[in-house]
Amino acid sequence: MLPLNFNHLYYFYIVAKAGSFSDAARELNVSQSSISVQIRQFESYLGHKLFNRLKKGVELTESGAVVFQFSEEIFHDVDRIWNDLEAIERQIKGSLAIGTINSFGIYALPGLLKEFTTSFPEVKVSVHFGAPRQLADMLQGGKVDIAIVSGSRRYAGLTAVALRETKMFLVARPDHPLASRETVHPRELENHPFIGYEEESETRMMMDAFFRRMSLSIEYALESSNVATIKHMVMAGLGLSILPELAVGEEIREGRLVRIDVQGLYMAQKLTLYYKTNRTLTPTRREFLNFMQREFGAEREHGAERRVKRD
Repeated sequence: MLPLNFNHLYYFYIVAKAGSFSDAARELNVSQSSISVQIRQFESYLGHKLFNRLKKGVELTESGAVVFQFSEEIFHDVDRIWNDLEAIERQIKGSLAIGTINSFGIYALPGLLKEFTTSFPEVKVSVHFGAPRQLADMLQGGKVDIAIVSGSRRYAGLTAVALRETKMFLVARPDHPLASRETVHPRELENHPFIGYEEESETRMMMDAFFRRMSLSIEYALESSNVATIKHMVMAGLGLSILPELAVGEEIREGRLVRIDVQGLYMAQKLTLYYKTNRTLTPTRREFLNFMQREFGAEREHGAERRVKRD
């Protein structure tokens, strides 16, 4: 037996409820002849007459009454399906796995999560740290739902939403020889040790690019992949470093670190939010994306999210 035609069943259901072909046609916004064709096809398919035609409408046959009873249950369940789906669309709950870099995860994300989870207390958030490439792999592998990283690289299968830039500052302890200077010539940096990020990280590449442009020979006394560690090394007097404003803004305001202005030095860390292109955003993920865009004034490239197709 061929599968039941759902349209046939629905047309039958509406005619049975309306009590006439003409009233059903008006409700469905179709012609009366179209309904008649559908009902004839349905009766032929079932091998049973479903309606007795009267002068002023129709009445159900015994077979028609049986079909109507089941159709009523079916369409009641259909209504429940739509209602339940709409309820799911309104629910912001469940798990949300966020992958992020150290600087953002330590200094910016906690306050943001406080605000988000206050509004949506049924969302259970987990935070995972890593380098940008590692986080992209985790996102592609389904280990996190959203990744927030520095830089704006293209990753296969990921959609990128650019967040605002974060300025980077050269900082030192207040008692550092360069701390009292209004401006410093780049060449003077060669006389002082630096604390560097791990090689191949975006910030390290930005620093090295500046030093090369200025033809400087800089000594990295220490290296670390952790922004908080680098900051505390600077505060301990182990060297200079370039750190994001969100990591050192409080220390600069309180006088525990000093920002050093260097001629020709301007660095900014681009923050980008990524999510998997071919994975449907749940209401919770969509709400968090919207929340981040509101908080950071995110601008999508050319008015739309940048679709990333290659690494």
